[in-house]
Amino acid sequence: MTSPDVVPDKLRTNINLKIIAGIIFAVIVFHTYVNYISSPENTDLIISIFSFMNPLAASIASFVVAAKYIDAGLYRKAYVALGLAFLMIFLGEITYLVYDLFLDVEPYPSIADVFFFLQYPMALTYLILNIRFFASFSNRYKVWVVALPAVILLSYGSTAINEIGEANFDFYYGIVFVAAATVLLAFSILGATIFRDGMLGKAWMILVIGVLSWIIGDTWYYYLELLGEFELIHPVNMFWYAGYWIIIYALYKHKKTI
Repeated sequence: MTSPDVVPDKLRTNINLKIIAGIIFAVIVFHTYVNYISSPENTDLIISIFSFMNPLAASIASFVVAAKYIDAGLYRKAYVALGLAFLMIFLGEITYLVYDLFLDVEPYPSIADVFFFLQYPMALTYLILNIRFFASFSNRYKVWVVALPAVILLSYGSTAINEIGEANFDFYYGIVFVAAATVLLAFSILGATIFRDGMLGKAWMILVIGVLSWIIGDTWYYYLELLGEFELIHPVNMFWYAGYWIIIYALYKHKKTI
């Protein structure tokens, strides 16, 4: 007989804020190192390796948690989706690296963006599976997940048009990704609101904080690409790095309490 979907008991676990502070500190130290200490000829390679190893680690951590939820079908599906989201980022980073450092071809736009875009439906699946199980989508929630992306897109679009002077290909290309990122951001904040009292435990809340950092990095990145200002040593990387490792820490806490 197939086991029904079950939800584990409330995750009663303490979050070590020193670890989160340590993650943020380590990200700042790494960014400082590659910008001001490492030799210029090695900087791009170091950043590229670090950039694809981080989402790979987060993907593996997600799949490990999914395996632990073997008797909880909904949770297993959710964490498999999250693992696939990070796997798409890993594949995108590898493809970006090949274009940029080995083929010496402009990596934006490129096939790497296909992988980068696929992260959004995968991560959104993770959030929706969690949110729908614990809360109905009331009209108040529906307004939120529509209004927030609309406000961000209007702000992004008007600022971008003022900067570049016209709605060109780069504007429309980038806004597709920004739209997907803002929808994911809205659902992330919605999840944090729903679970603010610990319905899913503190570990899930920390995971959402990591997702927020990750999506802020994505939105900032596409704005930089629109203006032609992105480079591998840009501070936007710190949002991605911090987001991945905060998520990995949250996944570790999930695994320890299952």
